[in-house]
Amino acid sequence: MRVAILATAMLLSACAAPATRPAPASQPDDGIPLGTLPRQALPQGQCALFLWKAGNEARLVVMARVDPPLARIALDGRQLDLPRTNADGLAAGAAFSNATYSDGTTSVTIDVVLEKREELQGGAVVTGGSLSLDRAAGDSFVMPVAGLLACR
Repeated sequence: MRVAILATAMLLSACAAPATRPAPASQPDDGIPLGTLPRQALPQGQCALFLWKAGNEARLVVMARVDPPLARIALDGRQLDLPRTNADGLAAGAAFSNATYSDGTTSVTIDVVLEKREELQGGAVVTGGSLSLDRAAGDSFVMPVAGLLACR
C-alpha cells in the first residue's frame, strides 16, 4: 500500500514539475516562414538584438548576439543558430546595422536603423528595418521588423 501511495505521489509531482527543455518554436499561420522564438535568455554582460515581426501581431522572430556572433531563428519547427558571416556598421558597440548570418543552406540578412535612447542603458531601439531570409532551395522572403538592442 505504501509503495502505491509513494508511486502515485512521485507521478503527480513529476507532472507538476516545470519542463527543463526549451519550448519548441511555434509556427503561426500568417504566411511568414519564420516561427516564433520562445523567451530567450541573455547572459550577464552580453548584448543582443531582438527583432519582432512588425505589425499588429508582433512576435519574436530573431535574436542576434555578439558573443558568440550568431542569429537564432525558428524555421521548420526547430531553432537554428546561424553564424555571422558579414557585418557592416556599428550600433551601440556591436555590428548589427547590416549583418548577414548563414549556415550555407539558410541565410538571414538584417538591415536595421538603431537609435540610442537615454532610458536604455547600453541599448537602442530599432526605428526601421527589414529581415530577409534566403534558402538554398531558392525560397526567399523579406519582411519589415521592429526591435530592440538590449544589454544586460
